[in-house]
Amino acid sequence: LTRVMSVPPYSALIPLLRHPCYGIRDEKECLPCLHGCENEKEQSKKKRTQDHEDMCMVCCTESLAEAPSIQLNCGHIFHHLCVVQLLSKRWNGARITFGFAHCPICKQRVEHESLNALTKPIWDLYEDVKAKALIRLEYMGLDKEAEFKVPGHLYHNDPAGFAMDRLCYYMCAKCKKPYFGGEKQCAVAAAAKDDFNPEELVCGGCIPGSSEQNCPKHGKDYLEYKCRYCCSVAVWFCFGTTHFCEPCHQDFSRLGDIPKEDLPVCPVGPKASKLSG
Repeated sequence: LTRVMSVPPYSALIPLLRHPCYGIRDEKECLPCLHGCENEKEQSKKKRTQDHEDMCMVCCTESLAEAPSIQLNCGHIFHHLCVVQLLSKRWNGARITFGFAHCPICKQRVEHESLNALTKPIWDLYEDVKAKALIRLEYMGLDKEAEFKVPGHLYHNDPAGFAMDRLCYYMCAKCKKPYFGGEKQCAVAAAAKDDFNPEELVCGGCIPGSSEQNCPKHGKDYLEYKCRYCCSVAVWFCFGTTHFCEPCHQDFSRLGDIPKEDLPVCPVGPKASKLSG
């Protein structure tokens, strides 16, 4: 005898069909359905503002449905690999900045359980730079600036944000620690470039010969050198012999051709420009 199985009509199976999961493997909290068919319980977990047809705002080339995606703690969704690459490449140019580690849409911190191995070192570095910038702000007397004390100002009641915007920090190629490299207004004269040599970024404590110069109180943390061609704080140490600030480093070919006797005497601005005084 042949057993005849009862098969329900196709229309009865439609409610059982599910859309493909666009999330990643082993996530503790699943990505909400990008087709909007999640139930009320799932909707209450985290608000979804994007769907499968929306573009990933990191790569801006493919829709979210084209690759495994994640929903950050802020609620916005991006391709997982795109966010990993964004965090791995870190900042553009020589100066340490943290815009890359914030959501491209809402500017909150990029946070997701699958990214902890990448984000923890970034935010540890952020805290290190912030602490150094606040100390430097007070050391330079800039903590008395009225800008972050004026209601409505960008950095009102945010001295840390003011310090990190005003002061430039760079990553030493040798000790892998951030070091102070002058104020932003000194670096503005030269546009940031991606083709810099990171091996030329060396802090005062790692420059050859600095072992003989050591503060008994602060050690080498505050060792600084002036630029060879102006009165700005040096950021670059090139050719094993020469200290440059950011603008002079970008213009080193021209400056190197100026005879020593033709260089202006102090006070001197970036790119060997004579200042009054």
